[in-house]
Amino acid sequence: MTSQQPNIALVIPCYNEEKRLKTDAFIDELLKNSNLTFLFVNDGSKDNTMSLIQKICASHPSRALSLSLDRNSGKGEAVRRGMLYLSEKGLYNIIGFWDADLAVPLSEILELADVFRQNPNVRVVIGSRVHLAGRLIEHVNLRHYIGRLFATIMCWTFDFKIYDTQCGAKLFDQKALSSIVQQPFCSKWIFDVELIIRISRLAFLHNKNNWLTHDSWLYEMPVREWRNVAGTKRSFSAYSAAIFDYMTLVRKYLFS
Repeated sequence: MTSQQPNIALVIPCYNEEKRLKTDAFIDELLKNSNLTFLFVNDGSKDNTMSLIQKICASHPSRALSLSLDRNSGKGEAVRRGMLYLSEKGLYNIIGFWDADLAVPLSEILELADVFRQNPNVRVVIGSRVHLAGRLIEHVNLRHYIGRLFATIMCWTFDFKIYDTQCGAKLFDQKALSSIVQQPFCSKWIFDVELIIRISRLAFLHNKNNWLTHDSWLYEMPVREWRNVAGTKRSFSAYSAAIFDYMTLVRKYLFS
């Protein structure tokens, strides 16, 4: 990562976001930060989402981009396709994804991105919904506890020291990202974890001449704010699907 202001590009996956996509917030953030680009991936929406995306893109044609998938492919594939698209452009130092509902506000982007400058060996920065004094973190209690149990199991299985695997605010060093988004994810609901697994297995992290410890490439930062936005698409039934995805990841990455 260079010492200059990095070019940041974020994938915003969108599926039927007509009632939740805050166009003014995205436009305002582009006005504030000339090094920021958004790529809105319309994942086969059936509502008026695309017209809202077009409104944002019209305001900043060079830094508000759009990509449309013919059919709904799921958040993971929308994110992967978007990150692949941005990576192939070769214009950005940091590429990540951010939830379209802005449960984590856009004001957090630069703080997360600054971790790369402060810690040159970091390759991944992930937001974390930790309920600390002075931070506004809203939880749906049962969902929160299920999520904590899930994160604990995932981290124990794959030897990660992560508190929150599912926060929808994640940034990646482009050099570490480009090779791992070439192939579709085998998981639908926990693609975030699969992304981190793939990066953890990159050869340069295990080079005997590389002094990095096995987890110093990943940095987890508590976000200042996370709101439970009405209309979230993750139901409790999704956690059942996540169990199946977990078994798929175990078979693919631990026993293959």
